[in-house]
Amino acid sequence: MPDLKNMKVAILTENGFEQSELTSPKDAMEKAGVKVEIVSPQSKEVKAWDVDNWGITVPVDVTLDKANPESYDGLMLPGGVLNPDKLRTNQKAITFVKHFLEHGKPVAAICHGPQTLIETEMIEGKKMTSYPAIKTDLINAGVNWVDEEVVVDHGLVTSRSPKDLKAFNKKLLEELAEGVHA
Repeated sequence: MPDLKNMKVAILTENGFEQSELTSPKDAMEKAGVKVEIVSPQSKEVKAWDVDNWGITVPVDVTLDKANPESYDGLMLPGGVLNPDKLRTNQKAITFVKHFLEHGKPVAAICHGPQTLIETEMIEGKKMTSYPAIKTDLINAGVNWVDEEVVVDHGLVTSRSPKDLKAFNKKLLEELAEGVHA
Protein backbone atom coordinates (compact mmCIF):
# COMPACT_ATOMS: atom_id res chain seq x y z
CA MET A 1 0.00 0.00 0.00
CA PRO A 2 1.51 3.36 -1.01
CA ASP A 3 1.94 6.02 1.66
CA LEU A 4 -1.35 7.83 2.22
CA LYS A 5 0.00 10.18 4.91
CA ASN A 6 -0.17 13.31 2.75
CA MET A 7 -3.79 12.74 1.77
CA LYS A 8 -6.88 14.44 3.12
CA VAL A 9 -10.40 13.05 2.65
CA ALA A 10 -13.75 14.67 3.35
CA ILE A 11 -16.60 12.65 4.81
CA LEU A 12 -19.69 14.60 3.80
CA THR A 13 -22.62 13.86 6.09
CA GLU A 14 -25.79 15.09 7.71
CA ASN A 15 -27.64 13.97 10.81
CA GLY A 16 -28.91 10.41 10.48
CA PHE A 17 -25.87 8.75 8.89
CA GLU A 18 -25.53 5.02 9.60
CA GLN A 19 -22.98 4.96 12.44
CA SER A 20 -20.77 2.06 11.26
CA GLU A 21 -20.73 3.43 7.70
CA LEU A 22 -18.94 6.55 8.92
CA THR A 23 -16.84 5.21 11.79
CA SER A 24 -15.44 2.12 10.04
CA PRO A 25 -14.14 3.87 6.86
CA LYS A 26 -12.92 6.81 8.96
CA ASP A 27 -10.95 4.46 11.23
CA ALA A 28 -9.53 2.55 8.24
CA MET A 29 -8.38 5.76 6.55
CA GLU A 30 -6.88 7.19 9.74
CA LYS A 31 -5.01 3.92 10.43
CA ALA A 32 -3.53 4.25 6.92
CA GLY A 33 -2.38 7.79 7.74
CA VAL A 34 -5.08 9.72 5.87
CA LYS A 35 -6.26 12.98 7.45
CA VAL A 36 -10.06 12.74 7.60
CA GLU A 37 -12.41 15.68 8.10
CA ILE A 38 -16.13 15.53 8.78
CA VAL A 39 -17.81 18.09 6.51
CA SER A 40 -21.46 18.91 7.13
CA PRO A 41 -24.13 21.58 6.70
CA GLN A 42 -24.43 21.25 10.50
CA SER A 43 -22.12 23.62 12.34
CA LYS A 44 -21.05 21.74 15.49
CA GLU A 45 -21.91 18.04 15.36
CA VAL A 46 -23.83 15.34 13.52
CA LYS A 47 -25.82 12.53 15.09
CA ALA A 48 -25.56 8.91 13.95
CA TRP A 49 -28.31 6.38 13.44
CA ASP A 50 -27.14 3.05 14.87
CA VAL A 51 -29.14 0.16 13.33
CA ASP A 52 -32.51 0.97 14.93
CA ASN A 53 -31.98 3.96 17.20
CA TRP A 54 -29.97 7.18 17.53
CA GLY A 55 -26.26 6.57 18.08
CA ILE A 56 -23.12 8.58 18.72
CA THR A 57 -22.53 12.25 18.03
CA VAL A 58 -19.54 13.17 15.87
CA PRO A 59 -17.96 16.65 15.83
CA VAL A 60 -18.02 18.55 12.54
CA ASP A 61 -14.50 19.57 11.47
CA VAL A 62 -15.51 21.93 8.65
CA THR A 63 -18.94 23.32 7.81
CA LEU A 64 -20.04 22.80 4.23
CA ASP A 65 -20.12 26.59 3.75
CA LYS A 66 -16.40 26.81 4.56
CA ALA A 67 -15.23 23.52 3.00
CA ASN A 68 -13.09 23.88 -0.12
CA PRO A 69 -13.27 20.70 -2.23
CA GLU A 70 -9.90 21.66 -3.80
CA SER A 71 -8.20 20.89 -0.48
CA TYR A 72 -9.34 17.23 -0.42
CA ASP A 73 -7.93 14.22 -2.26
CA GLY A 74 -11.11 12.18 -1.95
CA LEU A 75 -14.70 12.06 -0.73
CA MET A 76 -16.59 9.48 1.31
CA LEU A 77 -20.40 9.39 1.59
CA PRO A 78 -21.82 7.24 4.39
CA GLY A 79 -25.35 5.90 4.10
CA GLY A 80 -28.26 5.88 6.46
CA VAL A 81 -31.72 6.81 5.25
CA LEU A 82 -31.94 10.36 6.65
CA ASN A 83 -28.42 11.55 5.76
CA PRO A 84 -28.46 11.27 1.93
CA ASP A 85 -32.09 12.38 1.80
CA LYS A 86 -31.03 15.69 3.39
CA LEU A 87 -27.81 16.06 1.37
CA ARG A 88 -29.43 15.43 -2.02
CA THR A 89 -31.69 18.46 -1.56
CA ASN A 90 -28.80 20.73 -0.51
CA GLN A 91 -27.37 22.47 -3.58
CA LYS A 92 -24.09 23.31 -1.81
CA ALA A 93 -23.63 19.62 -1.01
CA ILE A 94 -24.29 18.64 -4.65
CA THR A 95 -21.82 21.26 -5.90
CA PHE A 96 -19.23 19.97 -3.40
CA VAL A 97 -19.72 16.35 -4.57
CA LYS A 98 -19.61 17.34 -8.26
CA HIS A 99 -16.09 18.73 -7.80
CA PHE A 100 -14.73 15.26 -6.95
CA LEU A 101 -16.44 13.61 -9.91
CA GLU A 102 -15.40 16.38 -12.33
CA HIS A 103 -11.75 16.11 -11.25
CA GLY A 104 -11.55 12.30 -11.14
CA LYS A 105 -10.84 12.22 -7.41
CA PRO A 106 -11.78 9.01 -5.58
CA VAL A 107 -15.38 8.97 -4.30
CA ALA A 108 -16.75 6.23 -2.05
CA ALA A 109 -20.43 5.81 -1.18
CA ILE A 110 -22.07 3.01 0.79
CA CYS A 111 -25.64 1.81 1.33
CA HIS A 112 -28.00 4.80 0.73
CA GLY A 113 -25.00 7.14 0.18
CA PRO A 114 -25.20 6.86 -3.65
CA GLN A 115 -28.55 8.73 -3.52
CA THR A 116 -26.58 11.95 -3.18
CA LEU A 117 -24.59 11.08 -6.33
CA ILE A 118 -27.82 10.84 -8.36
CA GLU A 119 -28.36 14.58 -7.95
CA THR A 120 -25.00 15.38 -9.59
CA GLU A 121 -26.33 13.99 -12.90
CA MET A 122 -22.81 12.60 -13.43
CA ILE A 123 -23.23 8.86 -12.81
CA GLU A 124 -24.93 7.77 -16.02
CA GLY A 125 -23.13 4.75 -17.46
CA LYS A 126 -21.27 4.00 -14.20
CA LYS A 127 -21.19 0.50 -12.72
CA MET A 128 -22.37 0.77 -9.11
CA THR A 129 -24.07 -1.01 -6.25
CA SER A 130 -26.09 0.22 -3.26
CA TYR A 131 -28.62 -0.80 -0.68
CA PRO A 132 -31.35 -2.64 -2.63
CA ALA A 133 -34.01 -0.03 -1.71
CA ILE A 134 -32.36 2.56 -4.00
CA LYS A 135 -31.52 0.18 -6.87
CA THR A 136 -34.35 1.54 -9.05
CA ASP A 137 -33.32 5.15 -8.35
CA LEU A 138 -29.79 4.41 -9.56
CA ILE A 139 -30.99 2.49 -12.62
CA ASN A 140 -33.28 5.42 -13.49
CA ALA A 141 -30.19 7.68 -13.24
CA GLY A 142 -28.52 5.52 -15.90
CA VAL A 143 -26.35 3.38 -13.64
CA ASN A 144 -25.41 -0.22 -14.45
CA TRP A 145 -26.48 -1.56 -11.02
CA VAL A 146 -25.02 -4.85 -9.79
CA ASP A 147 -25.49 -6.83 -6.58
CA GLU A 148 -21.88 -7.18 -5.37
CA GLU A 149 -20.21 -6.41 -2.03
CA VAL A 150 -17.99 -3.71 -3.56
CA VAL A 151 -17.90 -2.18 -7.04
CA VAL A 152 -15.20 0.12 -8.42
CA ASP A 153 -15.63 2.20 -11.58
CA HIS A 154 -12.78 4.67 -12.32
CA GLY A 155 -12.28 5.72 -8.70
CA LEU A 156 -15.96 5.47 -7.71
CA VAL A 157 -16.32 2.88 -4.93
CA THR A 158 -19.78 1.66 -3.88
CA SER A 159 -21.03 -1.02 -1.49
CA ARG A 160 -24.43 -2.30 -0.35
CA SER A 161 -24.52 -2.22 3.46
CA PRO A 162 -22.51 -2.44 6.69
CA LYS A 163 -21.86 -6.13 6.06
CA ASP A 164 -19.65 -5.04 3.11
CA LEU A 165 -17.52 -2.58 5.11
CA LYS A 166 -14.35 -4.69 5.14
CA ALA A 167 -14.27 -4.92 1.33
CA PHE A 168 -15.46 -1.30 0.98
CA ASN A 169 -12.67 0.05 3.21
CA LYS A 170 -10.02 -1.99 1.38
CA LYS A 171 -11.12 -0.67 -2.03
CA LEU A 172 -11.46 2.89 -0.69
CA LEU A 173 -7.81 2.81 0.42
CA GLU A 174 -6.71 1.28 -2.91
CA GLU A 175 -8.49 4.00 -4.90
CA LEU A 176 -7.03 6.74 -2.71
CA ALA A 177 -3.57 5.26 -3.31
CA GLU A 178 -4.19 5.32 -7.07
CA GLY A 179 -5.13 9.00 -6.85
CA VAL A 180 -6.89 10.95 -9.59
CA HIS A 181 -8.62 8.84 -12.25
CA ALA A 182 -8.70 10.28 -15.77
